[in-house]
Amino acid sequence: MARGKWRGLLAQWLDAHALSGKHGPCPICRNGKDKFRFDDLEGVGSWICNTCGAGDGIHLLQHLNDWTFKEAAEYIAQHAGRMQAMPSKPGRSDADIRDSLRKVWAGGQKIERTDPAGLYLGRRCAVEDFPACLRYHPNLPYVDDDGVVTMHPALLAQVLGADDAPVTIHRTYLTLDGQQAAVASPKKLMTPIRKLENVAIRLRPIEDGWLGVAEGIETAYCAEGKHGAPVWSCISAGLLKTFRPPAEVTLLAICGDNDRSFTGQAAAYELARAVTNMGVECRVMIPEQTGKDWADVAESHALLP
Repeated sequence: MARGKWRGLLAQWLDAHALSGKHGPCPICRNGKDKFRFDDLEGVGSWICNTCGAGDGIHLLQHLNDWTFKEAAEYIAQHAGRMQAMPSKPGRSDADIRDSLRKVWAGGQKIERTDPAGLYLGRRCAVEDFPACLRYHPNLPYVDDDGVVTMHPALLAQVLGADDAPVTIHRTYLTLDGQQAAVASPKKLMTPIRKLENVAIRLRPIEDGWLGVAEGIETAYCAEGKHGAPVWSCISAGLLKTFRPPAEVTLLAICGDNDRSFTGQAAAYELARAVTNMGVECRVMIPEQTGKDWADVAESHALLP
């Protein structure tokens, strides 16, 4: 009933820019200037936020209004019949998505300390040994909202699901001297091969049943330096709360962000509640200062060169 009608169904909560398909502030978490994009693939109201995760139009209605699924469905039933469906952008085939992921990963190479990815990780996280799940791409296309393509060095990170299979690739666009590139969204996920949930960038193997999780790659590395256990990156707060530790984990350290919006803290404690109910010992660690993550803490304490 709602297919192709999501722009009309969401118009009273989202302005024209938010529904345009271009990057902008997230209407859910209110974080950042370019974290959110409404792409409406195949007319299902699909969207993605670097903090909240991704979903379809019904999920967006629920988030915007704190509605249950039933309440969102009742709203659709009441209003969708009076709206005309608009042509929608077709979704990509699984074969096309897999081919894109393979090509980008194959274009990457082992990170060296002196290349832009090595310089970036060394400066931000004091990392000098780089795992196989990270690669350096010397010349990766970046497509902005207007379709303009520019080329940049990039840090690639392989994102794995709970079944150990690759799901997507996280890209951090860089300058030649190892800074983040001056583009609207220097950190981007490629289109995943399946739904993004319970995924992670596995930076180090689990040790003696101990594992930590954090949001970004830089935060995970700095949290590891602060707390000792190997820490995986779950990319965003929205994905952090969907994480579930492998069976061999007996202690999970959740290294959350201290967001002004409380998004990071809420995600950390939601994960803690779920993991505790699984019978796994859990610790939540949040930086003391508001608006900071563990990478900020490391930098402010001069732990990094």
